[in-house]
Amino acid sequence: MKKDRFGICLTFYAVLSFVLTILGQTLLGGLLLAFVILAEQDEWLIRQTMQAFFLSLISGIVSAFMGAFSWLCTIPILGILVSGLFGVVSVFFSAVAGILSLVILIFAVIGLVNVAKGKDASVPLCKGFADKAFGLVKTASSTQAPPAGPQDPQ
Repeated sequence: MKKDRFGICLTFYAVLSFVLTILGQTLLGGLLLAFVILAEQDEWLIRQTMQAFFLSLISGIVSAFMGAFSWLCTIPILGILVSGLFGVVSVFFSAVAGILSLVILIFAVIGLVNVAKGKDASVPLCKGFADKAFGLVKTASSTQAPPAGPQDPQ
């Protein structure tokens, strides 16, 4: 296993980033990402830490979006109206939030297991973001060939 100048295995940082993602610690994941970028400068490690941070960021965005309307229930009269009229919508949003949280947790555990084995985390959607950050995504460009017909020299 490859070690850094502090004597710590590089996979430790990647595993730690996915553990922070599972625990929902987006800020600590961002700090770990900044440390890895500045101190370690290992491409594999930065990509794995980015994938974990992006997964944590997606989880934070989803939970913020779902909790954006929770303040409506704290207003006394409006809370009764909202819970009565939009009770079904509230249950639907809660179910969607639970399913998304479960999917994010499964992706984080899969990434954790892959990183612990020394492989690429390959977290869907987050892998694409990390590849774009490194410029590893190649865009398909089509160039037209000149016409194959005979040319008239004039």
